[in-house]
Amino acid sequence: MKVVPILVAVVLLLVVLGLCWWGVRTCRALWRRGTTPWGRLVYNYGVRGFGVMLAVSLSLMAGYAAAGGADTSTEALWRGIVVVATVAVFITPACLGLGYMWGTWMAYFTGLEPDAKTTRSSLASNNRWRGP
Repeated sequence: MKVVPILVAVVLLLVVLGLCWWGVRTCRALWRRGTTPWGRLVYNYGVRGFGVMLAVSLSLMAGYAAAGGADTSTEALWRGIVVVATVAVFITPACLGLGYMWGTWMAYFTGLEPDAKTTRSSLASNNRWRGP
């Protein structure tokens, strides 16, 4: 029994699972609605606008290139579908991150201040009983 093919399969499986975990974590962290002007620019226009548009366009371009452009055979069609699905799964978190970066740059250049981050100490100090 050869150990190398089994080891390669395990490493590839771990890489795929790691990318899926990273993708879920990225989507959960970035897919929210902005309530302040900074948040609206970053999350609504940056992540949901630029990031999703970039993910869709890169997936479609990769599928078109994999299908061979104007090739209309069934094999080329399925090859393009598989590539679009694979690229969409793995490129979407990176594109959402790029959308976040684009949104923060746009907010910085328009002069908007970032939202204040809440910490445990600030939450604890706000919830103290101050008496009558």
